[in-house]
Amino acid sequence: MSPAAPSPSTAVRLAQGTAILLSSVAAGTSLSLSFFLVPRLLESPTPLMLKQWIRTYARGKRAVPLASLAAAASYLYLGLGNRYLHPHLLTLGQARAYLAAAALTLGIVPYTKLFMAGTNGRLLKLEESAGLAAASLEGKAADAADAAAEAEVEAQRERSAKGLVDWWGVLNLGRAGLLLAGSVCGLAATI
Repeated sequence: MSPAAPSPSTAVRLAQGTAILLSSVAAGTSLSLSFFLVPRLLESPTPLMLKQWIRTYARGKRAVPLASLAAAASYLYLGLGNRYLHPHLLTLGQARAYLAAAALTLGIVPYTKLFMAGTNGRLLKLEESAGLAAASLEGKAADAADAAAEAEVEAQRERSAKGLVDWWGVLNLGRAGLLLAGSVCGLAATI
């Protein structure tokens, strides 16, 4: 005997739980990066700060968009699929709220490309150039003039890197806001 197909209400409940959980976790992750991680990074020496930011960036750029995509797919199922497959399960207002949740949750992708890509790129280049500068200093003995010039360049790089990481934390709040707004819309449609 084959198992019975899940009832629409079971699928709906699963989609609701998945969407709200994933969008809320992604929002919390983004908020944590800005409120907790960035201030700790700014306390680190610049080369270490850049390495830590790069590692966090590499992990975050895989995890948060994936969670957002899964949440948005669930919100779309709830807003579109459910509206047409099971119109008795939700109102037009609920369907619109789920669609708004999907749009807000997916909105982190264009937001990142429009507002954060430049900062991300500059931080990636700074980390790369910091590694190259350290390697070149190890290979040569510098006289006093070279040392002073290199110290000034390094001081500028540190100010730039710290400022960019701080600015990244501010920009990241926009993504967190989109995800949080999506979670609120999804929750409002569910309740």
